[in-house]
Formats: sequence, structure tokens, C-alpha cells
Amino acid sequence: MSYIFKTKWALDGFLHLLVEKANCVTVGTTAADGALGTLGKGAAGTETTSPIGQMISRAQQLYSLPTVAMEVLQLTSNENANVAQIKDCIQRDPAMTVKILKVVNSPLFGLSGEVSDLNQALALLGIKPLKLLVLGFSLPKEMLQGIEAEVLAQYWQFSLTKAVAAREIALLQGEKYGDETFIAGLLSELGALVLLQDLGDAYANFAAKVLQEGADLSEMEWSALGFDHAILGCRLLQSWNLPESLIQVIREGHPSSGVAFEKLSGQSTTLRLAHNLAEVLVHHRLDLMPRFLDQLTHTTQHEEGTVEHLVLGIQEKLYQLASVLSVSLPEGVNYGDVVSAAYLQLSQIAESVAAPLAVGTREINERVVGSAEGKSLVDSMQQFVQSGMTAPVKKVEAAPAENAQVRQPIVGNTELFAEIAACMQHCRDQRRDFSLALLGINDFEDFVMIAGLDEVEVVRRVVAAIVDRLSDGYGRVLACGDSGIAVLLEYHDRHQTVSIARQILEMLPVWSQRRGAQQGIDLSVSCGVASACVPPKSLPPKEIFQAALRCLSAASNGGGNSVKSIELL
Repeated sequence: MSYIFKTKWALDGFLHLLVEKANCVTVGTTAADGALGTLGKGAAGTETTSPIGQMISRAQQLYSLPTVAMEVLQLTSNENANVAQIKDCIQRDPAMTVKILKVVNSPLFGLSGEVSDLNQALALLGIKPLKLLVLGFSLPKEMLQGIEAEVLAQYWQFSLTKAVAAREIALLQGEKYGDETFIAGLLSELGALVLLQDLGDAYANFAAKVLQEGADLSEMEWSALGFDHAILGCRLLQSWNLPESLIQVIREGHPSSGVAFEKLSGQSTTLRLAHNLAEVLVHHRLDLMPRFLDQLTHTTQHEEGTVEHLVLGIQEKLYQLASVLSVSLPEGVNYGDVVSAAYLQLSQIAESVAAPLAVGTREINERVVGSAEGKSLVDSMQQFVQSGMTAPVKKVEAAPAENAQVRQPIVGNTELFAEIAACMQHCRDQRRDFSLALLGINDFEDFVMIAGLDEVEVVRRVVAAIVDRLSDGYGRVLACGDSGIAVLLEYHDRHQTVSIARQILEMLPVWSQRRGAQQGIDLSVSCGVASACVPPKSLPPKEIFQAALRCLSAASNGGGNSVKSIELL
């Protein structure tokens, strides 16, 4: 997994966003916590009061999966459930039954004979594809209400194109997981619906401005909001307890995940291809055509004319699927013309996408985020954060000077150990890596004497925002004593965690200098990392904490501003 920011302007833009938010608010206000708070889960899996946390909390209250979808999800996760139970559950929703039979009989699935009932559908498709169809066709109606018809049609055009493309590309690759990638594509843009509902015209106008400039929507969202719709959608799917494997494909399959295409595998590779092709076809991002063709060449053998045939098939099945789901699409869609235009410009684009790209993208970023639409979006987000806060954030008061000698810079506590235990158990269940990184501020007493403990809290929130950006939402950030910051990283091995830690150590001093709130004191941080490949049950949380603490001590004693790590077996 790549944790390096794609271009220097992306790093600069992200740091600028953090500085701007930190300088314009006071620690303890809802705006500060919204802008810089942990963009991840809070204790016991709940969301924090960051903007993304507030949106998920609100979405959980307003949008829940229909009863049938939830029951099917529970049944299919039960080893003792049988086909008859699943069929009986689905049949209680006649509209769902009709949708499933329509799509199964459409050319999308290409079955040889007509399927007349759910028994046949189950026999031909199997339980897993049928379960995914139920989930994919069970979006809460409330999510679609109140959105302008034109905006909703554009949403459906991109989502359905991506879903159909994912299935068709999987078939082209000779893979058998086309049904899974189809549903992943169908659900992958849900975060945009949440933003449309919560921010309304401000987000719709911003997205339109991005489209007008030919820019990347996720990159513009990161610059304006500090997160993007892809992460927001994945968090919503997690709150609905959808399969983690499906969510992982959706997350990694989106270009904003930061995972290099060469490091993707299986369904994530197919979904990434589908996303890039949908960007070309729907948003006319012709500059992405060379990338798509190169990626397609690396994953499948295709002849001249394959892409045109693929695209025409996608358009045909797109309208059939829209009919099944009873949704409207924009008029005048002709993907064949788009591909022809892309091929005409292919040689010119291929020559210009190298060195000038970063500069051009930065200029586009400034035009979009600095535009009236960009400023309106930021204002709307601030209003949302301020109106959605249910309780004020407790302000951290500086300790009296006479108590300075009893401070405990880095200490573990019951809450932290409980969170570590929960994360390790989750990684154990998924047979994945777990890492703990402990960060400590060097020359802590001097830093606090000049900047105060309030500034330490701001640093923690900045670290939380950086970790969320670099870990694709898998990181948890908790306080650990007065100066300590504990970063819990699920699904991250030692190498990946050290890479994230080094970037934090590089970014914090730059952020600190730009913020200019420390009155001459330099912010320097050291880090200790302890990792376990599939944490064994015999590994107590306190032991991995102590291992990371020893590494942190070694990093600090070695001069600071460095990372030391250890692998626990």
C-alpha cells in the first residue's frame, strides 16, 4: 500500500488546510474539533465529533437498510441458514423479488434461459451473489429524497456505469467475481449522496465546478473538506455492518485510497479499472484514457476493438439496469462518441501528462477550492459542524506550574489497553497485521512552558487528521499521557506503519512553522512502533504497548525526530 502523497501540491494543500483550520479557531470549539478531530472511530467503535463522524451519526439515525436486507445479511452470515429461509425472507418484499428477477434475466447476467422464480435464481447464482443483489438494491429511500432530479440522474449515471463496467471488465479478465464487483461499484459512491443530503446545493454546485474544470472530485474534496466521499461512503457501509471484504474492495478500488494500481489484486483491481473508465465515459476525463488502457493491458489480453466493444456493451446494459431500478439517466448519453474523442486526443494527452501534470493540477485545485462554489462548500460544512454538535468539547486546561514535575508524559491506561485489545482481536479475526505507534513530543516541558497544554491538544488533532489521510481511515488516534499520542493501525504491518510515522515526523514541523503559535519553539517528535503479524491471543495489550514505548525511548535518546520499530512474534 502506498502512503506517499501523490504530488507535492497535495501535501502542501493538506498542510495548508490544517494550518488554516488550526489558526482560525480556539481549542475546545466545535469547529476546531470538526476540522482537526479524529476522522475515524471513537471508543467502542463509535464515531467522534469530526465532520465525518457527525455525518455518519446523522446517517445512522436517518438512513437504515430495509428490514429484508438486514435479515438476508444476518441469515447469510449464519452457517446454519438454508436456501429456503433466504428465499422466504426475500419473497416478503415483492418489489425486491421483481427487481432481482428482472436483473437476473437481463443481458447483464447473460443466462441461457429465463429465470421465473427465486428458486432458480438461487440455483443459478448461488447465495453470495443473490445476497449482494439484495444489498445493492436496498438503498434507503430517504437517501434519494429531496435531491434535484438532474443531480440524482448524474449520480445514477456514474454509479451504474461503474457497476456495469466492473462486471464487464471482470468477464473480460476471465474472472468469476463479476457479481461482487458489480455490487461494489453500485455502492461505492454512496458518500456523495450523504454529502448532497447534508450540504445540499453547496456540494452539488461544488461537484459541478469540479466537473467543469475537468478536475478530480476526491482531490478537491480533500482540499476543501479534509476528507472525500469515498471514505464517507465506506464508513456508512461499516455502520450498516456490511461485509468487511466488500468494504475493503470499495475502499482500495477508489483511486483516492492511495494504493498504487500495481499493488492491487483481484476485485480491487477490477473496480479501479471500472472507476477510471467511468470517469472517462461519464465525466469526460479524457486525460485518464491512457492510464485506463495501460492498466487494462497489464491485467488482461485484449485486441484492437475490444475497448469499443466493451464500451458499447456497457451503455446498452446501463439503460437496462436503469430500467430495472426505475431510475432516470441524463439524456443524450453516447459513450461511443466519448471513446472516439479520447482516441483522437490520445497521442497529445500521452505527451502532456508527465511533468506538467502536478503544476496544472495545483492550478485547478486553486481555481476550484478558491472559487465561490468552493468557499460556499467550506461555509456549509462549518455550519453543519456547528449545528450538529450535541455536546461541547471539553477544553484541556493547562496544569499549574507547581504540578509540572508530576506530569507523566507517556503512560498507558485502561481505556487505551481496551482499545488496543479490541483492535488486535479484530485483526486476529481477519488474520491481518496490527501495529501500535507511540509518538512523543521532544523537550516536552519546554514546549508546554511556551505553547501551553492547549497546543498539545491541537497537535494531537493534527496527527489524527494526518493519520486518517495516510491510513485510509484504518487508524485510531488516542491520547497517551500528557505528551503521548497513540496511533492504532489495523491491517498495517511494520513497514507500512514506519512509513506513516516518518511522514508524520516530516509533516508536523512544517505544519508547526506555518502555524506559528509556538513563539520560536520548534516542534520535534519521536516515534516507537511495535507490530504483530496476526496478533496471537497470548499477546497482552500492555506488552505491545511496552514494546512500542521502549522503541520510543530509544528514538528519543538517539537524538529525537526518528522512528524505532520492533516486530513481535
